Amino acid sequence: MQENRLISEARNNYKNAPFSTWFLGLTVGILITAILAIDYLAPGISLLTFAFLIVPILFSGMLQHIVFKTRGQLTISSSLKAFGLYYTPSFFGTFSILTSALKGLITFLATETIISFTCSGILQFTNPEFVTAINEFYEIFESQSISYDDLFNALYAHNNLLFNYFVICVFPALGLGIIFAFYNISRNSILVYFKMHVKNVTNRFAKMVYSDVVRRNRKAMFKDYMMLNWPLFVLMAIGFAGGALGGYFWQMDFMIMLPFSLVAMAFMGTFFLPFYFGNQEAFYDKYVHEFQISVKQVTNFLLNSLQNNIDLSTEEKEKLERSMNDLENPLEDADENNKKDPD
Repeated sequence: MQENRLISEARNNYKNAPFSTWFLGLTVGILITAILAIDYLAPGISLLTFAFLIVPILFSGMLQHIVFKTRGQLTISSSLKAFGLYYTPSFFGTFSILTSALKGLITFLATETIISFTCSGILQFTNPEFVTAINEFYEIFESQSISYDDLFNALYAHNNLLFNYFVICVFPALGLGIIFAFYNISRNSILVYFKMHVKNVTNRFAKMVYSDVVRRNRKAMFKDYMMLNWPLFVLMAIGFAGGALGGYFWQMDFMIMLPFSLVAMAFMGTFFLPFYFGNQEAFYDKYVHEFQISVKQVTNFLLNSLQNNIDLSTEEKEKLERSMNDLENPLEDADENNKKDPD
């Protein structure tokens, strides 16, 4: 059976320099894991480190992989330059972190609601002790003289029944929400390669192009992306679940279980990063022709909108058309070598 062309291209990206690819992937993964471990000392700090450190490090790894293919070397100075490049106007906002986080939050809330209603409904009819425990908890929660000690005592009362209930309701939903948020960030990351092809393009224009590509190829892109990267999400899920269980048996405390989950998830995902960077390049290369089509469509849309809403002179219109055409040229050069794979 003939190997899928997309998988073959991704595998070739890895085979070009497996040792350096592993070094880059493991370095990025270990750095991310170490940063997430800080959450153990300062609970909740990962909300900041993820946006301002972890994503830029992942971005730096992507650029370093591209640079290594062209220059054949990895250096600390180039890594620092790539990290800093994330905060430039050309790339800042490429990953749509806030939008991805919102989608992850919605996924978490929806999943947690379904699980909690299902579990509470079952326990109310099968375990009278659960009804007593939950009523005691809400009485303390609604009292005016509430204290954290009282809440925690109620949480661990009745043989940790409520604590186990909240663990079952919260952690599977939280893991799914985090993974879904990362999935959206990862999908958006192909804009990095697009911006490398089209210089000085604005974020708004790039995202309009990407949205048009997704609109026309949604099912095919999802299938191709998951075909390449599904092991990453399996490893992340195993890591998150394993970390939560490890934290549970180490110390029954949400503030312990969460850092354990995040660290274990990042650590497990580290072993796929050497393949991930090459996969992302192959994924973009397959759809580079689709990006070219969308560049022309978005360009024409913006040009027509300006002409219809602004009274331009003939000279101004010609100058605008030339500027718009300049955006298309970088991709036109690669048209013949980067046709979309029909498989």
